[in-house]
Amino acid sequence: MSKTAAVPGAVSEVERKYEAPAEQEVPALDNLPGVVGSPVHDSIQLSATYYDTVDYRLLAEKITLRKREGGDDAGWHMKLPGEGDARTEIQLPPGDGTEVPAALSSLVRAIIRGHELIPIALIITDRERTRLADADGTLLAEVVSDTVIACKADGSGESSWQEVEVEQGAGGQPLADAIEAVLFEAGLERSASPSKLKRALGTSVTPYSAAAGTATKSPSSRILLRNYIIEQIRALTGADLGTRRRNEEAVHDFRVAARRIRSALQSYAGDSPRIDSLIADLRWLGGKFGDARDVEVQWQRLVDRLDEIDIPEQEAVRARIDEYFSARGETALDNALGALDSERYLSLLEQLDAYIGDLEFDTVGRRADKKVSGKELARTLRHLSHKVGGRVDDVAKAHSRAERDERMHRARKGAKRMKYAIEVMEPSSKRHAKRALEHFTHFQDVLGEHQDSVVAQHHLLEMASEHEHTSLTSFSLGIVYRHELDIADKQATLLKKTWKEAAKSSEALWR
Repeated sequence: MSKTAAVPGAVSEVERKYEAPAEQEVPALDNLPGVVGSPVHDSIQLSATYYDTVDYRLLAEKITLRKREGGDDAGWHMKLPGEGDARTEIQLPPGDGTEVPAALSSLVRAIIRGHELIPIALIITDRERTRLADADGTLLAEVVSDTVIACKADGSGESSWQEVEVEQGAGGQPLADAIEAVLFEAGLERSASPSKLKRALGTSVTPYSAAAGTATKSPSSRILLRNYIIEQIRALTGADLGTRRRNEEAVHDFRVAARRIRSALQSYAGDSPRIDSLIADLRWLGGKFGDARDVEVQWQRLVDRLDEIDIPEQEAVRARIDEYFSARGETALDNALGALDSERYLSLLEQLDAYIGDLEFDTVGRRADKKVSGKELARTLRHLSHKVGGRVDDVAKAHSRAERDERMHRARKGAKRMKYAIEVMEPSSKRHAKRALEHFTHFQDVLGEHQDSVVAQHHLLEMASEHEHTSLTSFSLGIVYRHELDIADKQATLLKKTWKEAAKSSEALWR
């Protein structure tokens, strides 16, 4: 899969669902803010076949996939969860047959993990639709009354109900709130079911979820580790989908989640061939995303830097920066997407699922890795603190800027591992962990800015060494390079102070 491959289009929708008694009619929607003229009414019949794995992996992630017939948007729809009432809907033409288009199934590859997407439910909807518009005919909101008949794919479990949906248009939330007030006054209530599919399948259905978690007032150290890894696996698979859709920050989110899982295993999982294999695969995966993230960060950094510095040939320098990173970005993203499409990646996800399952179920013969105790968690943090402190001290002993930069990078890697180790412990010591994480975030900001500056210097030297531009452009790149050197030097002077604050703030976690 390449960066230039077609990515399915998507639309954003904000929709509210309401419970409606049988035969309930939508009340008159008069005198609503911004609405001009009489509402437009029509009726349509919709039929949709819903798809998921046999153990409902999409449903567990609040994703629905259907093939709809009827209406003005017939075809394949994949709905992705958003904040509040918002969702993202990806649409494709209906095509021929019932096989899920590869453009959709590939988006959720990390969730379904090789399991077949099969029909799981059929839902038929008789829809009475009311459209509200302004004086220019712009759609402000759509209110529909649905009479629904649903059954499972095998024909069992037939059910029926009535519901009302309000989809926001150009009228936004104020109009949606006004419509809701009218509906509430008529006796309707917000629906407890998030989707027609969930209601059709019934409350007896328990969807698959590797991220179910274990709730307990005083979680054991193993449950702390398990829940942390679960949370990061969910972040990983979410960022996987975002990367495939070219979402902003998805590459960064993916890389961070992979690093967090790897760090938690390195810090707390003990030594075994199984753990070594997981760590190696996570390091490989993070490396595949490293270049893609570097391009994103450095491209934006150097473009922003041009706005701060008065240099000759600024437009020519900007064009050179764009050309340089554009070419590298294509290759880097292709490498990241290639990793997502690999069998090694799917195998890693399955192995992580197996590992977190074993963390919860510690029965004889089920788990060979050593048990993690609370004392070991604290001892690990103390050890990491001493290790990072030693690396910080080594920075002051460097004999050159290059040696200093390399040692600061080693301190940064150690600090990241320690920060993630604190995150694992956070549920058991929230107050102390929160304070420590605040200081570690500041410490990492210093180290991160330093490392970004060092990487920027490398890219600037590469750009200046190429022959496709003028000597004046090279001179301008040199000015930017000098500026980055100053930034790195400044961050180095902050290292000792910010480390002392971070180290002191974390001591309460192991004392």
